[in-house]
Parts: sequence; structure tokens; C-alpha cells
Amino acid sequence: MLRKALLACAISVACTPVANAESAGKEPVEFDLETLKSLGMDPEISRYFSREARFLPGKRSVTLKINGETQGSIVVTFDKTGQLCFDKSFMEQAGLRIPAKYEEGCYDYIADYPDTLVTLLPAQGVIELVLHQDQLQRQRPDAADFITGGTAGLFNYSMLMSRNNFDSGHSDYAQLTLDGGVNFSDWLFRTHQLISRSNGNVNSENSRNYLQHTFMKWKTTMRVGEVNMNNRLLEGSSIYGIELEPENALSEPESAVQVTGIASTAQARVEVRQQGMLIYSTLVPAGPFTLTNIPLRNFSSELNVTVIETDGVQRNFIVPASLYSRRLGSPAGFSFAAGRVSDNYAKRPWVASVSGGWRIAPTHNVGGGVVISDGYQGLGISLDSVQIPGTLLSLQINQSADREHSLQGQKYQLTANVALPADVGFTASVAKKSSNYRDFTQSIDDSDITANKYEYSAGVSWSNAIAGSLSSTFYETQAYGKGGRSRFISLNWGKSFKGFSLSASWQRQLSAGDKNNDNDDMIYVNLSVPFSRNSLNAYSRHSNGQDRYGLTTAGQMTENSTYNLAAERDAQQRDNSFAAGINSNLHYTQLSLNASTNGSHNNSYAGSLQGGVVAHRSGITFSPLAVHETFAIAQLDSPVPGVRLDTPQGPTWTDFRGQAVIPAVNEWKNSLVEIRTDTLPQNMDIGNGTRLLKQAKGSVGQVHFGTLTSRRVLLTVTTADGKPLPKSVVITDVDGNYLTTSVDDGVVFLTHAEEVRELLARLESGICRVTFALPPEPAAETFYERAGGICK
Repeated sequence: MLRKALLACAISVACTPVANAESAGKEPVEFDLETLKSLGMDPEISRYFSREARFLPGKRSVTLKINGETQGSIVVTFDKTGQLCFDKSFMEQAGLRIPAKYEEGCYDYIADYPDTLVTLLPAQGVIELVLHQDQLQRQRPDAADFITGGTAGLFNYSMLMSRNNFDSGHSDYAQLTLDGGVNFSDWLFRTHQLISRSNGNVNSENSRNYLQHTFMKWKTTMRVGEVNMNNRLLEGSSIYGIELEPENALSEPESAVQVTGIASTAQARVEVRQQGMLIYSTLVPAGPFTLTNIPLRNFSSELNVTVIETDGVQRNFIVPASLYSRRLGSPAGFSFAAGRVSDNYAKRPWVASVSGGWRIAPTHNVGGGVVISDGYQGLGISLDSVQIPGTLLSLQINQSADREHSLQGQKYQLTANVALPADVGFTASVAKKSSNYRDFTQSIDDSDITANKYEYSAGVSWSNAIAGSLSSTFYETQAYGKGGRSRFISLNWGKSFKGFSLSASWQRQLSAGDKNNDNDDMIYVNLSVPFSRNSLNAYSRHSNGQDRYGLTTAGQMTENSTYNLAAERDAQQRDNSFAAGINSNLHYTQLSLNASTNGSHNNSYAGSLQGGVVAHRSGITFSPLAVHETFAIAQLDSPVPGVRLDTPQGPTWTDFRGQAVIPAVNEWKNSLVEIRTDTLPQNMDIGNGTRLLKQAKGSVGQVHFGTLTSRRVLLTVTTADGKPLPKSVVITDVDGNYLTTSVDDGVVFLTHAEEVRELLARLESGICRVTFALPPEPAAETFYERAGGICK
């Protein structure tokens, strides 16, 4: 056995020379036929290996290496002589620049790039390329490197329905959010509608319709229709008009805005409003919650948050705009907007807005903004500085002139973010407004003529391996006049131990003139124990003089479904409450169902359904995730459903046509898309199941994955006289290409039986033909099939 292995290695080494433009002229390799016979190997095998190593003609799945680095598996085509075919598919998968004069089919790549070395290693299933870096696509992004164009229509949907039953009655709520539009040639049209129904009252809010295009030459995005005045220093409104803003991908990303609070009951609904408009609504479980990615209308208006409990109790609090974190980065480019106010205010004048930023020193940015309309002018300037290490200081001064009400005023705001030693962070902000200062929306809304006298906030955080993490937030607003004061303070601590984690939260809200919210303390303590794919939580909650204790558990039911269960006890009322929910990704939509009961009379139910639909040139495809401005359609070259793709937004699955939506692609950046090979049929291989997409904003990409269906067959072969075919017999096709060798008496294994019409077995007594029959369709869920054959 050892001698056989050594000889096989020697043959492999001798048969894998570099295949370049001159390889065809190499002298054949000669083998000692008597030695092969003595080892029990058919001497006929030497004929196939007498020249350079080569792959069998057709498509094959191989591993590609470029300049010594493994690029992964791809599907390539070999011509009749076993040489690599440089077609468009191969060059795209390998990341090679496609020559300008390429048309179609196999290209004579070596003629254009004679220094390119191609090494074929059939024994290992490997192709090695050695070439110059300039033959590869550019590593640094350039507009020419990105996919542009494409046409598709889409709409996203999110449906939510809930019903709360309690002692004094019941409440019903339903919400439908629809986002639709079309992408065409890097232009896109979008329409947005949020419709809600609460206790029989239907309301339609926050509708938007606009046309958008990104001008790459000027690195600017234009929107026409119902757009926002994105002035970074002055508050604006929605308008019917035009908006120009710098392309976000070329500047620092916007800072995240978080809304934190505590819900007293399961399935409490949290509504976030800005400038009186509902911009976000969701259900949260009992206990502390944090909402992120709030779709702000602007960065200078406070947020009004309402927590609606399932028993009908409501709580409100304000998140000042001064809490929106900012950090020194690349100064924002110029933004411009002009049009007529579209919001439902008392007046709807024409208005124009301009803002911009400049870097005046490595550690200093300045900004400016102007809002001008008939009867109102506003001016803002800002200075951001990080001259002190670890400290960002921001100063902003605004001036307003409200001619309609004959008012002129000023606003001053100073913000500091400090990173201290020992993992301590501190932030503070103070804002002062004169009584006559008015934002633009206040000047056109006669019912909103009050102003906050001041706003200030402070926050501190500390993290320690022994003590855990500790954070605290405090803010207060004070309006001119009586009863306009609001104060909020919170304290949070958490630590992970071996096998469990412990956390505690406390918050207190004071609102002058509101006895229900005055001195409202909430305390929440939670113990969490993870195990396997599940977790168990025990908690205690104190709110409004009531103490509640509960247990919750959550985890994975299946790979795509989760569950949650909860039980709670009210210490004062001696009532028990229970809740249960299930969330499932159904591959083409997402479903969520929840139910809870509190005591003998209070219960609630909720359900939601969300996803997206895309109509494109190859049909209609459903997505379990919302489709963004820039997306792509993935397609297998075989109609195989249920294959999972991991995308930047989350997993999606192919439909019955082998198509799937990649719902979000990072515009102007690389986006990784991977096929989960364990979801492929057993008889299928994938070439290059990993792709990097590079798309321009608003484009619709097309991603094709080459598949290779290998019909593997284990043949039991007998000769004409009924005896098993001898071991180590060479099996070739009718053209004399070596296919395999019988691995045992009567046993032949074929890896590509779909390509073979007839087999030839080379016996000592002569050549016999092997005939066998297979079902019309291969068995997709088995690694190989079994069949019988007769060699005559």
C-alpha cells in the first residue's frame, strides 16, 4: 500500500506542470509499464497521464488561488483539451478586469497578458494564477467600479393589529405602513404612507412622495417632491419642493439616536413624535427598553415619547434635541432645500434653507445655516472643537426674526463630550432661549408660540471588570410661564458573572403641574441565566406604588422561529398575569403573534406581518425583510427553492425559480453575500458561493450564482458472463478520456454520470462497453445513486 501511495504521488507531481501558452509542445512523460503492472495498476492509465495534467472538458467546481491567496470555490469551464476557459463568468468571479475587446465565449487571455502563469492541479481540484496587480479590479473605490442602473418596482409592508381588554372596556389599534416605488437607471421614486386606526378612528400620517437621483460627478443627492429641510442648525419642516444634500456615503455617518425607558406591562406600545408627527411606533416587552434608528425629521427638534400600557395607562416624556450625540468628523457638505411647506400648519409659506460646514483646522469645524421665508428669517452658526484630547466641545448660536409676530430672539447651546481615564465617559449640554426666540415651525403655527427657557442634560458612564457598568442620565426643560417644567433622571447598573448576569434600573420623572407623573419612581431589577439556545430571566419591578415579580423565558424553537413566555405576580392586587409570543421568519414574510392576560378580566392580543415584494425583469420575488433604496436580485442558474443567502440585512431564501431578494446593499461600499451551502441539494455544488457587491446608490444589481449538479452514481458492473468487473480496470469515455478506475471487484464510482453516454472498460482481453440505465431525474437529496451495469 505504501508503494502504491508513493507511486501515485510521483505520478501526480509529474502530471501537474504549469499550463501556459507553450505547454502544448511539451514532450510526453513516459512510465515504466512493468512497474505499473506489478503494482496491480492498469498500464492503460499511463496514456492519459503521459502529457500535462488536465481537467475533463465541461464545467467543474475548483478552488482558485491568485498570487498565492485562496479566493474560494468557483465553477469554471474547460475546453475539449482540458484548458481553462477565460469567459466572462470566470473573469468576474476571479475579480479580473474584463478586457475592452472581449465579446463572448472563451477569450485568449494569455495573448493579451503573456506574463500570466496558469497552473492546473486536477488532482487537488485547484487553479493557480500568478499575474500583475493591475490586471485585478481596483481595490480603492472608484465610480467606474460600481454597478449602476437596473429597473425594478417594489413595496414594503408592515401590518400591526392589537386589542386590549380591561375592566372598564377595551381598545383596538391597527397600523399599516406601506413604502412603495420604482428604481430605474439610478433614479428612484418612493411613496410612504402610515395609516392607523385606534378605537374606530382612522388617521393617515407622515405621507411622503418624492423622486431621487444621485449625481456622482458632484457627489450630491437630489430629491424632488415632498422632502425635508435638512438644515443641521435650524429647525425646518416638510416641504413640496427640491432638496440637495451631500452623498452620505462620502461623509461621516449620522450619529445614532436612542430612546430609553421602562414599560410596566407586556406588549406596551411606544409612540415617538417629532414636531407633532408620529415618526415611530412599536411594541415593547415589560421592563427597560431602548429604541434605536429613529427616523428623525430633523436634528434640532425634541422627541415626544408616549408609552401606552395594555391596561390603558399612558406616560409621556421628552427627549431634548441636545441629547443627540455628535462627534467631530468630516464637516458636512452643503445642503439646500426650497419649496412650500407641506405640513398641516396654519400658514404654508414658501421657504428656502441652506446649511454647510468647513474644516478650519485639524481640530476645528465650523458650520452655518440659514432659513428664509416670507415673514421669518433664521441664522445659525456652530463651532466644534477637539483641541483638548478626549473632549469634544460644541457651541451653537441661533438668531431668529419672526416678523409675523414681531419677535426677535436668540438661542445658545453648549455641549461637551468627555472621555476620561478608567473607562469613564461624561456628557453635558445646556441650551438657553430668549422668550422671543422662535423656530420656523413656531412662526407658522399660531397655536405653538411658547418656548423653553432652558434645557440642560448630563450623563455619565463607567465600566469596570469587577464592579460592572454604571450609567446615569439627567435632563430638565423649563418653559416660559407656569407649569412648563419637566425633569427626568435615571440610573442603570449591570454586571455579568459566571453563568448569569444581573442588572438594575431606576428612573424618576417630575413634571410640574401634573400630579399623576409627579415623583413617579420606577425600579427594575433583573437576573438573567442563559442556557443553550434559551434564556431565563427573573425580575422585580416597582412603579406607581405597585410591586410586581415575574419570570420570563425566550429562545429558539427552530432556526427561523423564536418564542417567549412570561408570568408575573402583582404583590398589591394579588393578580397573576401571563404572556406568550412567537416570531417566525417564513422565508418570504415575517409573522409575529403575542397574547397576554392580567387577572381575570384584562387580556391583550397582537399580531404583525411584515416583508417586501420586488417586481423585476425575471418575475416577482418576495422578501422577509424590508427592501431599501439600493438592492439586488440573486439568481441560481438552476430553479432550486429554499436555498439560504446571508446578506448585510439578514437571511433570505430562493423561491421556486431559484431567485431571492438581497434587500439592502451598502451603496458605494462592499457588501458581502454568502450562500449557505448546507441548504443546497445533496447533488449540487456551488461555484463561488461568496460575492462582494459594489453598487451605486439607487441601482438594482443582478447576482448570478453558478451551480454544478453532479450526478454521482455507484455502479455494480458485471461482464457478459455474469462475473464482476475486475478491480483496477481503467474506465474511459468513447473519446478515450480517463474517467475513473474500478475501485473494487464489480464496483465503479462516477462523479459526473450526467455527462457520460457510454463507458469503455479496458480489460486484458480487450475493450467492452458498459451499458446502464438511470431514472430521468436525479435524486436531489442523496449524495449518490445506485445502478447496475453490464460490460459487453
